[in-house]
Amino acid sequence: MMFFRLFVSCLLILPVFAQSAPVLFPQPQMVRYSGEQFPVSLLSVVVPQSATAEVRFALQELENVVQERAGQAVKSAPSSTLATFQWIVRKEGGALPEVSERDGASSREHYKLTVSRVGVRVEAQTSAGLYYAVQTLRQLITGQGKTAFIPGVIIEDRPKLTYRGVMMDFAHGGLLTVMEIKRQIDFLARWKTNQYYFYNEVSIELKGFPNIAYRAGYTQAQIREIIAYGRQRHMEVVPFLNLYGHLHELLRSEQYAKLAIGQYGHELDPRKPETNALLKDWIRQYADLFPGPFIHVGFDETWETKRIADDKDARINSEGLWVQQLTFVQSELKKYGKTVLAWTDMNNYYPDIIKKIPQEVIPVLWEYKPDTVEINRYLNPILKEKKPFFIQPAVSGWGHIYPDADYTCNNIDLCLQAAVKHRALGFIHSVWTDPVEPFVRASWLFMAYGCIGAWQGYVPDQKNFTEMYSRVMYPYAAGEMQRAFDHLAASNEALDKCLGRNTNGMPRGTIVESWSNPFSPYYLKNTNEHTADFRQARESGELAQAELITALGKCSPKDTVFIQSMIVTARLMVYSATRFLWAKTICDRWNESMLQRKKNDFVAYDLVYPCHGLLVDVMDEAGELKTAYSEAWRAEYLPYRLNTMLGRFDVEMGLWQKLSLKVISNRIENKPDHVADQPFETLFKPDF
Repeated sequence: MMFFRLFVSCLLILPVFAQSAPVLFPQPQMVRYSGEQFPVSLLSVVVPQSATAEVRFALQELENVVQERAGQAVKSAPSSTLATFQWIVRKEGGALPEVSERDGASSREHYKLTVSRVGVRVEAQTSAGLYYAVQTLRQLITGQGKTAFIPGVIIEDRPKLTYRGVMMDFAHGGLLTVMEIKRQIDFLARWKTNQYYFYNEVSIELKGFPNIAYRAGYTQAQIREIIAYGRQRHMEVVPFLNLYGHLHELLRSEQYAKLAIGQYGHELDPRKPETNALLKDWIRQYADLFPGPFIHVGFDETWETKRIADDKDARINSEGLWVQQLTFVQSELKKYGKTVLAWTDMNNYYPDIIKKIPQEVIPVLWEYKPDTVEINRYLNPILKEKKPFFIQPAVSGWGHIYPDADYTCNNIDLCLQAAVKHRALGFIHSVWTDPVEPFVRASWLFMAYGCIGAWQGYVPDQKNFTEMYSRVMYPYAAGEMQRAFDHLAASNEALDKCLGRNTNGMPRGTIVESWSNPFSPYYLKNTNEHTADFRQARESGELAQAELITALGKCSPKDTVFIQSMIVTARLMVYSATRFLWAKTICDRWNESMLQRKKNDFVAYDLVYPCHGLLVDVMDEAGELKTAYSEAWRAEYLPYRLNTMLGRFDVEMGLWQKLSLKVISNRIENKPDHVADQPFETLFKPDF
């Protein structure tokens, strides 16, 4: 009996976290829980006058986190000795990553966090460590209001990789608002990311070039605002430039077309003195605008020069021009104290190019396939030359409305394994917006997956990741959000089976084919073969939408706009499947009724009834979706390129509207017992 009472007593005093431990993303290097708890209501802090701006910001972040997670204010202690939140920052400075940390020995981001029944203590080398300790505390806080507490714990933490970044595309798709960029930086800071790569072709204002970025980019003042915002959160905004290829937005202009190696093409011609005169000006401006030590200069996919050299002008040495131009760019940037990163994919065409890269340039291997053989194909030449390197996987969102979950996670996993095994300097993952239509917010889950892995040195458990992530991000609607993410992934997987990936050099994929003519012979045949997959895509998308709508009523107001965007993403996926299934159903229904005489003919009712006909169904959803899409776009992006996207909905509406009118005319012009001599798709020749 005494043993039983002792056992029950132990159960009663067991803290809640022992039954459901907090999710810690990234997982710290060492975590040791005790049985103690510290009530959040007793948390107090002192911010001395001597504190640096970075320390002050970290302590303000602490107050914000406590208010957000527990609904309480942090008290101001009468003195530092009486504060229940104690902190030590041993060195000033060190807010951002430096080139000197390349050896991996820096303790700049290390911290030790101790929570006991009497308070919280943080020991850090710099303000960065203090800030990251606060991000960990965000996840430790359990409960809300007067009962909220922090479990007793000792945490010692440090990153596995020195440089951990996300590359955001500001050239191909919609341009994020400055507010949305700040939201991204806040989000990435949660996972202790320290670099935000700003991929730019001509989307940043340059003095003396008034046409560049005019109403289609960012002013230098806005860039400085973003840089300052990132610095507060210990994230360097790194310029990702294009100083050789990927400059079609510049070279399509008559004013600059003469600098191109092709006709209104993509690449500069390094043989022309005017080219590098322009680049010297650009480099000076970029170096002044971005104060950090790193600059990524791209230099990928210079296929146009190679094509012209191979097929038109044998006097051009395309490999030599590549090396010449990179050497020039590196030499110019060195004058401003910049360390240059450059992509190495042209090694695929020039097998010896790695040994020709200027010594001070850091090669960046990018590989977006979940394929170790492919990764090693680019990695081995770098290892052979014993060069320090970065590695760069990607969120697979360029061919999909919603990213391909398994493909993305496996790609990130394999690249991270290679990075850790071969001691890469850094890990960047790309978020591309080439198809323009998808919202970047759909990629946030996968951005977190990669950032978490880069800090802890291994990716989270893929099977349970959406559950754990949802518990961290949406504590009051975790179940709904987890199920929504899983349904979205399932919908994409089903659409992938129907509409395919890139094949034979053609830009295929759900995002491209989703707007194709569903009545064409190819797609009617394809829909017949994949009817079950299209139905699965619809059902999964509808289930995702239902979970997201439910989550709206449970989540905090700050999550509402994000969830609304995800609802539109789910609707887009459902609509993509619907239009193909409805095309097949309409053809089948007409052909069933009209190719032979029937006793009862309700085909017109089924197809064009003004409020419930199959053709009307699609028009209704296309019209409503256009409005919802426009609202979601404006919540995330600048207006630039919105009209291009809305034009798809207008053309789409025209397809179904014209068909509806043709069917109505046919039924009016023919007798009720008329038997058609052609199937629907031939008789009406549906076309945009």
